[in-house]
Amino acid sequence: MRAPPESSSVVVTAFRRWMHAQDAARILASERVGTCVGTALAGTALLAAVSWAPGARTFFALPFSTAFACFLPGIVSGLAFSVVHSRRARLSTWGWLWRLPCMALLHFFLASLMALAAMPGAIVFGMALVFTTAAHGRQYRVTWREPFLAVGTLVGMLCALPLSAGADHAVLFAIVVPSALIAELYLGTFAVRHDQARADAERLRAAVHAQLIEQQERDVGQLTQAMAEMLRHHHDMDQALLHAESAADMMKAFGAQRGSLARTEFEDQARQLQDSLRQLQEMVKEVRAKGRRFAGTEPEPVELGPVLEAVQAQVALRFPDVDIHVELQPPRPQRALLRGGPVTLRRVVENLVVNACEGNGAQGASQVFIRARTEPLSGRLEVEIEDDGPGFLPERLTAPAEELYTTKSQGTGLGLYTSECLLRASGGLLHRHNGPGGGALLRILLPREYR
Repeated sequence: MRAPPESSSVVVTAFRRWMHAQDAARILASERVGTCVGTALAGTALLAAVSWAPGARTFFALPFSTAFACFLPGIVSGLAFSVVHSRRARLSTWGWLWRLPCMALLHFFLASLMALAAMPGAIVFGMALVFTTAAHGRQYRVTWREPFLAVGTLVGMLCALPLSAGADHAVLFAIVVPSALIAELYLGTFAVRHDQARADAERLRAAVHAQLIEQQERDVGQLTQAMAEMLRHHHDMDQALLHAESAADMMKAFGAQRGSLARTEFEDQARQLQDSLRQLQEMVKEVRAKGRRFAGTEPEPVELGPVLEAVQAQVALRFPDVDIHVELQPPRPQRALLRGGPVTLRRVVENLVVNACEGNGAQGASQVFIRARTEPLSGRLEVEIEDDGPGFLPERLTAPAEELYTTKSQGTGLGLYTSECLLRASGGLLHRHNGPGGGALLRILLPREYR
């Protein structure tokens, strides 16, 4: 009698769901031809040892020929399965349908050992059967909704039951069969729930990562807009410089009408003004070109160690009285992703280390520590710069970095401001603190490369 179409559809849906829950690559890797041949030889040797070895022969009282006859179908089926799938990277529906009787034959073999052995040995084989079915339940994700392997296990154990010799074996079967099925279903259900929890965690992590990327893209867009405005300002500066150069030319022409001595001095001054204006114009062109390249480049992977060591060597030449230390805390930090690559990171870190060495202009640091690490929980890259200088003024810890703001009489105020702009353009952050023992503590958070 054929099953109703509704029942057939439910079974097909459940079987497809069970197939999708499997790790086909791991199963194929464990069922290679060499592995199956090794299992056949090891199983045969074990049967011979259990059947004929002194002591074991009395304990198990296992008939070798009958046990080997029960072992042979599972080995032949498993070896044929391995040969057919030796060059395959996936299992099709018929492959999974073939895999189920292979596993049922293996469980039948273990149950037959329990039925054929004397009672002490039968108990040992019964325990082995329970542990084996439990392991297969976890490996093949056997649940109450997809009990296909459990059905094969039950059929295999019931087929081995007629081989038992007495009532004691029947009682043992009555205990082992439910225990094996419950263990198989329990561990399979536990594995499925673990897979679901891991998938939910991955989805949550992907959602959080997407939100972070979206926020970084907004920050990059804002900074790009700000840089575009700066480029427009540079254009205005070009125009002003052109007017100034024209004025200098007019001054030179007017100076030609004076006496020879005054005219010579006036020409020298005008020439110097022209040279200065020309240098300023070249610098504006260079800044504009760098700004355009920076705004359009893609993030590049950067190794932290070489960049930090290069900064240490460079700044140490400029401030020989300051001890600068670089520490790469284990595990070794991954590569950061920055627009402009190593040049950007070096400029950021060098600006901050130089600021630490200079301090407030009157008092600088005598020691600077540069530490890089990967945070174990969030996975972010962190570069920490700590010094023993005067630290930040309390009102400057929470205030945004401002262009041209400085406490040093000869400073420009561009170091901290430029560093924050460069970091935000790459999705990084810069946090300012004062250390517990005094001095400044800067924490740079960098986006990392995921490989």
